[in-house]
Amino acid sequence: MKATVMKKKGCFLGLLLVVTFTTAGCWEGRELNARAFVTAVAFDLPTEEGGEPGEILLSIQIPVPAKMGGDSGQQGGDGAPFVVYGTTAKMVSVGIRQLQRQLDRELFFGHTQLFLINAEVAATIGVDRLLDHFKRDFRVQRMTRIAIIDGEAKEILNRQPPISQTPSAYIENLLSPQSGVGINYISDFGRYLVEQSDDGIDPVLPRLQPGKETTMTGGAAVLKNGKFRGWLSNFETRGLNIILNQGIGSKYEVECPLHPGETIVVGVDAFRSRYRLREVNGQTIFQIVVRGKFETIEFSDIHGPLAELQDDLEQKVSAAVQQELEQTVRRAQELGADILGVGRYLKSHQPKWWHQVKDNWEQEFFAFPIEVEVEMEWAMTIRRFGG
Repeated sequence: MKATVMKKKGCFLGLLLVVTFTTAGCWEGRELNARAFVTAVAFDLPTEEGGEPGEILLSIQIPVPAKMGGDSGQQGGDGAPFVVYGTTAKMVSVGIRQLQRQLDRELFFGHTQLFLINAEVAATIGVDRLLDHFKRDFRVQRMTRIAIIDGEAKEILNRQPPISQTPSAYIENLLSPQSGVGINYISDFGRYLVEQSDDGIDPVLPRLQPGKETTMTGGAAVLKNGKFRGWLSNFETRGLNIILNQGIGSKYEVECPLHPGETIVVGVDAFRSRYRLREVNGQTIFQIVVRGKFETIEFSDIHGPLAELQDDLEQKVSAAVQQELEQTVRRAQELGADILGVGRYLKSHQPKWWHQVKDNWEQEFFAFPIEVEVEMEWAMTIRRFGG
């Protein structure tokens, strides 16, 4: 009898679930077809003359469900599967209200994949100001990607990508770990908020450049006090990824020790970095220690390095990596932005010292002695012999 009752309850719960998932869709009591799902938001300076100081050009991208099927025959020649709306305003919430007046559906930002911010806007108005409205909206996902645009952000929203159906999906993939490129900096809304609220590290965001036919990734934007401070080059960005233990793999070109003028390409699967403080002649030095293993990938001639050249090749690869990391450190100190997390380390390991210097950390960091030590090992699991 009891088993029969339990079986009936199970059938009822199963039927209830089926009914729940097959009825008309709604979100917070509102029908899905009554919402306009914003997939990307872009911020630029107004292009029209006579704009008021402090105004921004706010653009949003909304997919068109009827054109998302992928059948070009149904879409027609000019039937893009998305639309872009824009307006100018001094406050983001005001701009959203103005955009809402153009639509018969409620704007919904719970599925937003991208925030794209023009570098000039990020420098003058500030990233914090622009994203303040969204960080107060619990529906906006913290995994939403953010990028600083070296050009017009709205242009990226209007460009039909070569593979993906919408620019937002295309750019999101470019800014994700699946891109597999060490010169890209990977971040998102949640990571930015954490780093911006931490007084021991300054945020970095990915860089995008609109090209003639596509969008280029590579490099990064350094922020200080919520505003854009300057760019990191592609290789400086790779250096930062190594220092921050982002688990990247990359390739380096070095000269063959046996054959001057011949190039060897080596591949590194992963780097390991750690921080430590050491005293030298009464001066405290912050040291970044990096270790890694590499394989030989390609040679520019018929020759390949011999096993007895291991020490020389390891020294060349170590020197190449170290030069890149030292340039990254110099660039960070030039910008006066502690993107390396030196302050975060001091706060954890030397809290009394950090308490004394934190209020003037930008000036302290500029002249703080930082040393890089790199040691690379040739794994030699894939080796080519030659004379």
